[in-house]
Amino acid sequence: MNDTISAAYRGSNPSEHRLLMDQSAVVMKLGLLLMQSGASAYRVKSSMSRLARAVGLDEHHAQISFTEISTTSYSGNNFRTEVAETRIKGINAFKIDVLGDFVSSLPEHISPIQASATLDRIGAEKPLYPPCLLALAAAFACAGFAFLNRGGIIECAVVLLAAFAGQLLRSTLAHKGMNHAAIWLLCGLLSAGLYVGAMSVLIAPGLIGDNHLVGFISSVLYLVPGFPLVTGLLDLFRMDFAAGINRLTYVMLLLVSASCAVWLVSTAFDLPLEQAAAPHLATWLLVLAQVVASFVAAFGFAMLFSASPLACFWAGVIAAGVNPARIWWVEMGWAPHLAVATAVFAAGVLSEILAPAFGRRVSRVSLSVPAVVTMVPGVSFYMSMAHFSNGNISAALESFVQVLFIFMALGMGLAFSRLLMDPDWRYDRDTQDVASLPTGHTR
Repeated sequence: MNDTISAAYRGSNPSEHRLLMDQSAVVMKLGLLLMQSGASAYRVKSSMSRLARAVGLDEHHAQISFTEISTTSYSGNNFRTEVAETRIKGINAFKIDVLGDFVSSLPEHISPIQASATLDRIGAEKPLYPPCLLALAAAFACAGFAFLNRGGIIECAVVLLAAFAGQLLRSTLAHKGMNHAAIWLLCGLLSAGLYVGAMSVLIAPGLIGDNHLVGFISSVLYLVPGFPLVTGLLDLFRMDFAAGINRLTYVMLLLVSASCAVWLVSTAFDLPLEQAAAPHLATWLLVLAQVVASFVAAFGFAMLFSASPLACFWAGVIAAGVNPARIWWVEMGWAPHLAVATAVFAAGVLSEILAPAFGRRVSRVSLSVPAVVTMVPGVSFYMSMAHFSNGNISAALESFVQVLFIFMALGMGLAFSRLLMDPDWRYDRDTQDVASLPTGHTR
């Protein structure tokens, strides 16, 4: 996994070169842990630079892609270049927070052995939530989305069952190291198929009408790769193009894989690809239900991102405030992408304000990303892909263009909130300069 190239000038002390190897190795270990947890490229590079300075390196430079890190470390007359690759592409917001706490609390000097031992302990920590609990989180999150997508009690109940089974399968296959594109396709087929099958069982004897099938798209929304989508967009705004483009390519691959499942199920059963009518509820009750559904959806996605319970709760609170507002702005005639950009900006600012209140236990990314994932247009994207596959180009293009605008609005909303609240975002600095700033700036 690790290919190392090292060089030393003539006359260098072997013990100094050995020390350089240890210093470079522990900094690389931090970078790999952050990458495996889904951290953005800027966070990885700035965190590595802080640790490099603390372990005594004179300079440290890193190039980050989605699965690889290339670093060069300098100490005295020695330098060392390392190239490492990781095939782990998970999301662990809690571990990002713990590693951020480690970096923020670094002393002025720390030995590579001590830093490595701490990183080994962090890396060996067990997942916060067992697979069954994650499946339950995905189930309730998708049920919340089903309501927000104009589903009723029946749709939400069946989505609950379908998403639970799909997420359980995803956890099992991911644990075995299966290709992610294949996982997304198989889980999408299972969830969408279960939804249609359960609805058909209820429709056949006349227990319900035949107008409940469109909710099957909500049953696969747990497959929307919201965390890498948002961090990829932020990478682009930070001009980290190598990491951002690679990460967004990964996102598109997963979305296309899940879209294939939606298309196959919709084609096999000749399902209608159209939005349901809004539920007939009193205005106050509808708003209350949207608040609750937004909270549940964000809380569930935060759990899927392995955020701490505290972060899950406050991410849900933020989503409960901004997402219903976004829905009503659209109902009032706002352009959907404008409503999304405004709501995401508000979520970003609230995250920037709330995160410091919890000390170093919660980072802003653990609050903002789950909150804004509730606004990712998963239904529109899957419907546009299905329309493309069915040859309905006009409807497909209409949905796809709207999806692109909303994706851009997501990135812009969070980027502008960072520009407003974080000096490190207002000015372009080399990560060597960031490493010399007071601790806490990279959170």
